[in-house]
Amino acid sequence: MAWKQEGPELMRKTVEGQVTIFISLIMMCMFALLGVLVESARTAGARWYLQTAVSSALDSVFSQYHRELWDSYRLLFAEYEEEEELAEDFSRFLKPYLETGNWYPIKEEKISAEELRRATDAGGAYFEAEILEYMKYGVWKLDFDADTVQELWNTAREAGAVKQTAERYRAHGKEALKLEKALEKISECLSRQRSYKTEGLKRLGEYDGSGFRREMRKLIGELKRMPGLVQDYERQANSLAGCLEQSRKAYEGERADCTEPVQQLLEQEIQEYEAYVAEDGARRQEITALSGLSEKQEVFVAQCIQESEEIDERIDNWESDDEEDDGPDLSAMWSPLKKKFDNLSIPELSFAHGVKDKEKEGWLNQVEAMYQSGLLELVVPEGTAVSSRRAEPVELPSGQTGSGKSQASGSGKPSGGGLFDHVLVNEYCGEFFWNFCGDRSIFVSGTAGQTPLEPGLIKPEFSAPQETALAYEVEYLIGGELSDRDNLTQVVHRLLAVREGLNLIHILSDGAKRAEVRNLAMVITGAAAVTPLLLVTSFFIMSVWALGESLMDVRGLLAGRKVPVLKTAESWTLGLDQLLALGQNGSMETGGGETGLSYLSWLKILLLMDDKAEQEYRMMDLIQMNLALRQENFRMRNGVYQTGIKGEFLGKHVFFSLGFVERLLGQGGHTYPMTVRAERRY
Repeated sequence: MAWKQEGPELMRKTVEGQVTIFISLIMMCMFALLGVLVESARTAGARWYLQTAVSSALDSVFSQYHRELWDSYRLLFAEYEEEEELAEDFSRFLKPYLETGNWYPIKEEKISAEELRRATDAGGAYFEAEILEYMKYGVWKLDFDADTVQELWNTAREAGAVKQTAERYRAHGKEALKLEKALEKISECLSRQRSYKTEGLKRLGEYDGSGFRREMRKLIGELKRMPGLVQDYERQANSLAGCLEQSRKAYEGERADCTEPVQQLLEQEIQEYEAYVAEDGARRQEITALSGLSEKQEVFVAQCIQESEEIDERIDNWESDDEEDDGPDLSAMWSPLKKKFDNLSIPELSFAHGVKDKEKEGWLNQVEAMYQSGLLELVVPEGTAVSSRRAEPVELPSGQTGSGKSQASGSGKPSGGGLFDHVLVNEYCGEFFWNFCGDRSIFVSGTAGQTPLEPGLIKPEFSAPQETALAYEVEYLIGGELSDRDNLTQVVHRLLAVREGLNLIHILSDGAKRAEVRNLAMVITGAAAVTPLLLVTSFFIMSVWALGESLMDVRGLLAGRKVPVLKTAESWTLGLDQLLALGQNGSMETGGGETGLSYLSWLKILLLMDDKAEQEYRMMDLIQMNLALRQENFRMRNGVYQTGIKGEFLGKHVFFSLGFVERLLGQGGHTYPMTVRAERRY
């Protein structure tokens, strides 16, 4: 009963407790919702905070660019040999952000650098990007603008093709003159045979048998020489014909690099060589017949010698019963042999042949011989010492990529945009690298931006400062050798090649100069009219003349003078008389003048013709060699241009956690994973 009496009170207390529990549940849900909302906002903020911290830390990493590389060459690259080093630096810069007391507790788990782009990667594309970023926003006076650079490229290509053709056919011209000398030997042999015949007839008229036989033995000696002379002639003629056929094929492959007017001029000259060979085919029959004829004549002369011996024997053994006999009738005894021997026919060549003025022809050959031997001493101005520096090939970028030693000569025609980018790269080379004449605007050892040197103030005997591995750096970009002398030699040869082609185009197009050449060719060959030999000799003279003018041009460039791309009658410096004097005494004047392009500008033309990637790796070679003089372990391959960072972190819940879920899954610490990526480049 007590229980029943206490029941209503208990019932009332239970009803009142339900409200408290209900409110508690509501409040718990509200606080849970509020905690979830606040934690969600905090988590989003943590991610933004972490992303900002990662970006800032990566900016700090990239702020550690190589200072001397920037000061000396205006290039931005961070120096890291291994990816782990970059990741460690990044982690060090990120650490203060993670240790800051705030609402974003984050713990670093793993940092890794991804997709590093280095200076030596992608064929030097990232290295080039740094150069172009600097050059495109600078104020430069370009040697060649965008409107003329394509025309210049075509002109240089044409000059190279003309030079190759000229060099081949100049050699053929020398072979043709040698062939003419072979004909001269045959003609001289025939002339001596006629002389011995005349002398033999004279001896027979004097009844001098022993004298006749002495002359006949000389005649037989000449007859025996004839087959060998004919064989030598035929060998040279066959060689010339085969070489001309090969040169024609080579020209057909190169003629596309020439404009239509130049093609017509070269075609005319080539046809003259082919006409000379065709004419030689007609006269070869006459020459070939001499071999068989000389063999028959040798037998005939031997018979005459035997008959003369028999006559002398009869005379020596003459006996007569008549005491008044005055001896044998010598006239009657020798007349039949004399008449028989007089029938010996020794021919003369029926065509004009040979070189009449061998002295002048020899002087022209000497000009080419000077070009082929001792070239550097010939074109370097007097009193100028060529640098003897040699660099050490220590892990050079060009050697590691296989781009250093191959001599590309612009084998593929670049696109317009790529061509102008190449022009900017070449301008950069002129600003930051030394050359033989020393006309460079920015100093290697100082900071960029010093007062540029005025053109013409640096003398040719200038040499680069000792803090550079090589004195002739732009020449290294062209030659790729580790010796200043070797690089300068290669540059001189290539300058001569371009200048020779351009100079020959001028001669071929100048009627007055062609008339001068024709007159000299007549003097050398002795021809009174136009013959294939005269025309072949004319082209030989023109090519040597173009070579001589080129030697003077290069000598002028090395002396600090200027040379125009296309010559005019006024800017031409070498006369034919001077050309012959050059071959005679080896003394050469200095060409060039006040107008045209400087030595450095011509180097830029050569660079324009080369493969750009190869050039850029050689630029990296120079930079590495120079900076390694002060930082021994500096390597361009360690230069980082771009990288990505991947960071794995653990965030910690602050306002909300599902502890029972974490305990159920075996996890603790109220943490959750976070992954952040960032990327930077210069």
